[in-house]
Amino acid sequence: MRKFLFGFFLLFLFSLSANATDIRTVVEQESKALLINQFSGSVTTTTADTPQMLDIPWNQPGVQFWLQYYKNRMNRLKLVQQVVRYSIFLPYIKPILKKEGLPEELAYLPIIESQGDPAAVSRAGAAGLWQLMPETARLYGLRVNRYIDERFDIEKSTRAAARYLRKLYQIFGRWDLAIAAYNAGPGKILSLMRRYHTDSFWDLAKLPDETLNYVPKFYAVATLINSGQIKIASSEHRLLKIKIISKTSLYAIARKLRVRYSIIKIFNRQYRKGIVPAYRYVYIPAFAIRNRTFLAKAKDAKIYIYRPYRTEKVARIARKFGTDIHTVKKLNRIRGKYVYRGQVLLIITHSNEA
Repeated sequence: MRKFLFGFFLLFLFSLSANATDIRTVVEQESKALLINQFSGSVTTTTADTPQMLDIPWNQPGVQFWLQYYKNRMNRLKLVQQVVRYSIFLPYIKPILKKEGLPEELAYLPIIESQGDPAAVSRAGAAGLWQLMPETARLYGLRVNRYIDERFDIEKSTRAAARYLRKLYQIFGRWDLAIAAYNAGPGKILSLMRRYHTDSFWDLAKLPDETLNYVPKFYAVATLINSGQIKIASSEHRLLKIKIISKTSLYAIARKLRVRYSIIKIFNRQYRKGIVPAYRYVYIPAFAIRNRTFLAKAKDAKIYIYRPYRTEKVARIARKFGTDIHTVKKLNRIRGKYVYRGQVLLIITHSNEA
C-alpha cells in the first residue's frame, strides 16, 4: 500500500533548517501551506471536533458496486472469514477510536488495509493491522528499529493510526478524502483536488485503482457490518493481554501457556528478536491456549508473566500482586514454599495493576 506522508520531503526540509526542533510542527505548517498555495485559501484546515458518526454514501455507484460484489457467495465467504479473524481485535480498537473522537466505523478500516492480519507486511513496506509506513509510524510516536516495531503492536498502532486519521480529517474536512489520503497519501489527494478543482472524492479522476476502490469498498464493508448482514464474532473469541513484568522470551511465554510458538509470533511481531522487555505486553488469542487451568481463571482478570531474579517465597509473590498463595501454586504447579530464579510464573489477579 502506497502511503507517502510527505515523509522524505519533510525530512529534507528538516535537515536544511538547523533551528527546526519539532518535526510534528513542520508537518502541520507544511500541510497548511500546501492547502493555501494550491487552493488559494478556498480550503482551510479545521480545528473543530471530528464527527463521531460516519455518513456512508451507500447510494454512490462505487459503493453499490461493492455491495453487489459481496452478494456473490464466494466473495461474501472470503469477507466473512476476514471479519471473523479481525473481530478478536475490536475490543481493543474501538475504545481507542472513541477516546480519539473518531467514528466507530473506522475500526473496520484494517479489514480493507490488512485483511485483519496483525502480521501483514506490504510490498511497499507498510506493516501491521493499520499498514503504517515507517516514517508515518515514527511521526506519530511509534518505535521502529531493529529490536522493536510498534506498527505490529495492536493498541499502540491503533492510537497512531487514529491520530493520523484525525489529522487528515482536520486537513481535508471530509471523511471520504481523509480515508483516501490514508491510502494514497495526502500529497496525491491534494494534487488531484487542485487539478480537478473539487473537494469531493467522488469527483476526482485518475486516482490509482487501489485508492479508487479503497474508499467505496470500505464504505460497503462498514454498511454490511452495521446492518448485521456480516456478523461480528462472539465474545468467546477473546484476545488476552498479558503484562510482562520481567524480561522474557516469546518462546518461554509460549511454553508456559502451552501455545504454539508460531501463533504467539503472529500476534506479537513487534518483538523482532523474540525478546519481550520488562513492563511491556503480549497478546494471545484465548482459543490457542491449551493451559485450561489458566483459561478458567483468566476471564476479566489482569494477567502477568513474572520471572524472579532471585529465590522468592510464594507468599511474598502473592502479596506483591494482590492474589492468594493457592492460585499462584495451582497455576504454576508449585509444591513447595519457594520459587527459584528464572522460573516463569503466571499470575492472575482482579486487583489493581502491579
